[in-house]
Amino acid sequence: MTLSSVAVIGAGTAGLAAARGLSRHFSVRVFEKARGPGGRLAHRRREGFAFDFGAQYFTARDPRFVAEVAALRSAGIVSPWRCRFSKIENGREISRRLWDDDTAHYVGTGRMSALSAYWARGLDVKLQTRITQLRETRTGWSLQSDSGEVFGPFAFVVIALPALQAAAFLPEQSPLRVNAQAARMSGCFALMLGLEAPAELAFDAAEIISGPLSWLAVCESRPGHEAGPGLVVLSNNLWADVHMEDPPSLVEAVMRAELDRLIEGKLRVQHADLHRWRYANCPPAKDGLPMLDAEYRLALCGDWTDHGRLEAAYLSGVRIAEQVRKALTA
Repeated sequence: MTLSSVAVIGAGTAGLAAARGLSRHFSVRVFEKARGPGGRLAHRRREGFAFDFGAQYFTARDPRFVAEVAALRSAGIVSPWRCRFSKIENGREISRRLWDDDTAHYVGTGRMSALSAYWARGLDVKLQTRITQLRETRTGWSLQSDSGEVFGPFAFVVIALPALQAAAFLPEQSPLRVNAQAARMSGCFALMLGLEAPAELAFDAAEIISGPLSWLAVCESRPGHEAGPGLVVLSNNLWADVHMEDPPSLVEAVMRAELDRLIEGKLRVQHADLHRWRYANCPPAKDGLPMLDAEYRLALCGDWTDHGRLEAAYLSGVRIAEQVRKALTA
């Protein structure tokens, strides 16, 4: 690697957006601990069922992201979800509406991970590589993995990880460390249920305002779904934080009992799976916090640097790519 090289740690939406922007000007290598890119654009297939169990949908407001979504839609990567959406409080439906073109909500066609697969095309992404240490050398930054592999040197490192994970990489003297340590992220549990027969519900997705659950979605209502009938149920963030270390069997039992109460009937469940998201959501960040340290040649990006939405993650990667480009060409 030469000093015109940039490392990106994390291949979620923000990391991929940053890498795409930087790859137009520099040699970029992305490191991802998982078997595939995407982060919370997560999709799982089990026993004939398929679940989008991370980000459930996204909207587009900023002109830059609106343009990106238009391109993704033209390529068949995303589709609008024409969803019968309800809000439920204390077991009672308090509102209902149809997501249409005036209130467009998008999903990956067939799977949310279609977005990350598309964004990763043409990038040098090293998967199943957990970076555990950054070391500053005379010629740049070197990265070491948990298997002992060393990569580098790199002229700049972009850390696209949840806040507390990012903070662990940052020098104590860097102002970025303070920003990352101050961020607060909440957890979430995702319960995936494969059903013997479709759930006959009056909605395709529902926001649940009270109790341990926060979201319920019918899998087969999503555009391009090709698998058996199923449900994705997400927990309330605050409830998840309290129960983050509970046995998975206990968490699943509580969530299934609340679901049975909510829909007033037992489901014929053929497959059940639970996933723990330790870092799933965050409150809006303060405006103007620096996310680039020119002295140490380190930068941060991710939805937590703005607000926990897919659009925020994408735009944080776009912004930091431009800031790094300016820093390296100054």
